[in-house]
Amino acid sequence: MGTLPSRGHTFILFAYLITNIAYCLNVVYSGHPVESTFAELRGRSGTLAAFNIVLTVLFALRNNPLIWILGVPYDTFNLFHRWIARLTILESIMHILFWALNTARAGGLHAINVALTSGPGARSYMNGLVGGVLLCIIAIQAWSPIRHAFYETFLSIHKIAVMATLATIYLHLDLDSLPQAPWLVFAVCLWAFEFFFRLFRILYYNVSLSQSSAPVTIEALPGEACRVTFDLARPWKYRPGAHVHIYIPTLGRWSSHPFTVAWVRESSPQSISHPLERSADKNLEMVTSQPINGESLHFNKGKTSVSVVCRARTGFTARLLDAADKAPKRTLHTWGFVEGPYGSLESLASYGTVLLFAGGIGITHQLSHLPELLGGAAQGLTATRKVVLVWSVSNTEALEWVRPWMNDILEMKGRRDILRILLFVSKPRRPDEICSASGSIKMFPGRCNVQMIVDDEINKREGAMAVTVCGPGRFADEVRRVTRSRVKDGVVDFVEEAFTY
Repeated sequence: MGTLPSRGHTFILFAYLITNIAYCLNVVYSGHPVESTFAELRGRSGTLAAFNIVLTVLFALRNNPLIWILGVPYDTFNLFHRWIARLTILESIMHILFWALNTARAGGLHAINVALTSGPGARSYMNGLVGGVLLCIIAIQAWSPIRHAFYETFLSIHKIAVMATLATIYLHLDLDSLPQAPWLVFAVCLWAFEFFFRLFRILYYNVSLSQSSAPVTIEALPGEACRVTFDLARPWKYRPGAHVHIYIPTLGRWSSHPFTVAWVRESSPQSISHPLERSADKNLEMVTSQPINGESLHFNKGKTSVSVVCRARTGFTARLLDAADKAPKRTLHTWGFVEGPYGSLESLASYGTVLLFAGGIGITHQLSHLPELLGGAAQGLTATRKVVLVWSVSNTEALEWVRPWMNDILEMKGRRDILRILLFVSKPRRPDEICSASGSIKMFPGRCNVQMIVDDEINKREGAMAVTVCGPGRFADEVRRVTRSRVKDGVVDFVEEAFTY
């Protein structure tokens, strides 16, 4: 049904709402004609709506400069984007209503029709009214249940409606030579600049003289998921826990979809093998392509392989799985683009103990932290002394999602001294499925007891401790609740990856 703001976010939003109300209502009421009061309320609500449009556009940008300046994640700005958009819509409605009330008081309802159709400011008023109606349409179609049920349709309609809204509101302001018109120009310039910046990044990392796009390998996996690997054209700076937006035009046209980066592998002149070549999964085969200058097209010098795991739901993810499932050997080769990386402002390298909770497909986020933590500890570059990965899944089919990368992790130097993996299978198909491979990898039937795990690890922690979670909302809320009750027991920090649209 939606995402509730945290207490900190609620305070900021409430404070901003109060400042808007105070500015809007701070007019002279006594001793002035009602028409003058309505006119001032109309002007103030319209000014606030125009100003908040700039913030709404800014906070919607994936490359919002405030993300890096303030160290605030995109999720927070996306939350602010939605709430300030709602405030903008309310102020726009107030602006139109006060104009209509004044016009009706002067000449009745007929005067409103004349003002909109044949009056001296008809073009300006009509554009303003159309802009207000479009904002109401945006509010309805952006409602969370509708947005998530028809996300791809929502995104297309949303972008078209926003462009039409900005155009009509700009005409409304410009035709009356109002001082707020440059604000709309600034908002459009922000949007356009960010669009071309994103386009440049996409072309830079995916396109080169030897390839016009990134080769993509889509592998159908058990548990209604698929593994998607992009072979980029140039080196790619990666941060653990980051996400990307992927484009696969053959299956999703030009729409983009966000996924957490599960694994990244750099190629080199000495090693140009496929990242899954060393996998213990015998069903996976090395991806090859036509050689150019004696090297694989997928892995020339300085290239990067980026892999994500997509759980099939509806729309694009369902088409991904269906196409891969029908391909020979359940592996489809196509082309596409990667945009990113985004996010991952939190580093876990300074914590002695790291407790990683993953629910379902949330394992991709937590898995991406392990190479940095284990490799850094082996080289003395991080404070890591203990890492506990807790993964809760419905059945053992999900283990295939990350099998090749987990094999790499289990081969890392010093892994046995630092890493423990706890697998909880809530719906095992057979009792013999639940077997612990070693002392550092244990499997349990049923749901994990978050309280018991957190209490046990806090009592045995080494140094400062970070508890992170990525998974379904109910699972994340439980980890948050349990951790919050222990944050005063030393240095215990909680980090939630709650990426949502």
